[in-house]
Amino acid sequence: MTKLIAVTAGAIAVATLLAMPANAASPVCGDRTKVLDSLSAKYAEEPVAVGVTANGGVIEVLKAPDGKTWTILFTSPNGASCLVASGEAWQELEVKISGPHA
Repeated sequence: MTKLIAVTAGAIAVATLLAMPANAASPVCGDRTKVLDSLSAKYAEEPVAVGVTANGGVIEVLKAPDGKTWTILFTSPNGASCLVASGEAWQELEVKISGPHA
């Protein structure tokens, strides 16, 4: 399940970056610990999924316990952490097993 969420988060992050207009505002970036502390204090968001990108960066999905808010955070190999996307009404999807052993 965690792998599915991480892959989904990565796809969302790429789609979000590709959809941004060239004149879009600069992403909000900062020290990872400070960003996590801020999201925890303001929204009670905590990491629920993580994945490593092809370039060695890390994508994290954070969400509030009630799912009312969520954030996707990207930390680049150089250590900068940037908010990629955020929103409301996070919902877990039911895992559907397929294949010969389903």
